[in-house]
Amino acid sequence: MTTSNITKQKIYLFSIDLEDIRLRMPNGLNYSERVPAMTEKYLDFLDKYNFKTTFFVVGDVAKTYPKLIEKILLKGHEIGCHSNTHITLDKHNPQTFKKDLEDNLKALYDAGVKKVYGFRAPVYSLTEKSKWAYKILADLGFVYSSSVLPVKNPLYGWPSFGRDIKILNDEICEIPITLFKSQIFSFPYSGGLYFRLIPFFLTSKLISKTWKDDKAVVSYFHPYDIDTDQESFMHPGINNSVIYNKLMYLNRGGLLNKVDKIIALGGEIIPYINYVKEKFPLLYKKQINL
Repeated sequence: MTTSNITKQKIYLFSIDLEDIRLRMPNGLNYSERVPAMTEKYLDFLDKYNFKTTFFVVGDVAKTYPKLIEKILLKGHEIGCHSNTHITLDKHNPQTFKKDLEDNLKALYDAGVKKVYGFRAPVYSLTEKSKWAYKILADLGFVYSSSVLPVKNPLYGWPSFGRDIKILNDEICEIPITLFKSQIFSFPYSGGLYFRLIPFFLTSKLISKTWKDDKAVVSYFHPYDIDTDQESFMHPGINNSVIYNKLMYLNRGGLLNKVDKIIALGGEIIPYINYVKEKFPLLYKKQINL
C-alpha cells in the first residue's frame, strides 16, 4: 500500500470511547447521568482548536443518547463502533460477534450515522486468539480497527502483533495503541489512566520520539477520564480491585490541560478514517466499494 506525506506530520489520533459505565453496573442508573455533560466538554475542547476526532460509540449509548450522537455528527466528527453492550471479544464466538456488530451498527444508523468505517474492541480485547474477528469486520465493510494492545497485559494483549500499523489479509487496517516499551516493562502511555498518571515531562518525551519516528500517536479516553464530579463507586471491569478503583479517579481535572500541551508541541488531531484514507488509499477505496 502507498503512503502519503501525512506521516511527516505530528499526528495525534486522539479518540473517545463513548460508553456509559452505569449501564454495565447493577442498579447503575441510580447514579447520576454524566456522559452527555462530559461529551459536551470534549466537544467544546475540540471546537477550541477546530479539530475533528473519532468517537467509538457503544450501541447502548447511541440508543440512550441519540441527540448526543446527532450533535457529534453535526460538529463533523467521525463515529465508530465500540460493540453493542461492551462485551469483550473473548466472550464472543464468530456468530455472536457478528450479531453484536450488526446491533451496534443498527443503533448508530438509527441515531443518524450514515457510514461507519472503524471499530474498537472493548478493553482492547482483540488478541491472537480472536483474530477471526478481522474477517467479520472486513465482510461488514469496516476499513480499520483500533483494538490491539501489542504487549503482555493482565487483561488482554497481543505481544507478537508488534507496534506498527498492519493490513490484515489485505482487507482491514489495524491501528494498535501506542506504547512505551523497554526491556523491563511496557505500557500504553498515551491514553486513559496511564496518560493521567504519568508526569507530562515524560509523556512529552515519548510523544516527541514517536513523531520523530514518523509515527502517529494513538490514544484513547472516556467520558469519566475528565469527570471530576462523578460519584464514587466500584468501576466495572477491574475485578473489584480497590487500589485500581482509587487510581480511576486520580488526575481527571488535568487531562485536557495535558492535551493542550500536546497540541502546543505541534500535535494535530484528525479522525482515524482520515489517517487511514491518506496513508492507505487503496485499502480505503477497496473497502468503501464493497
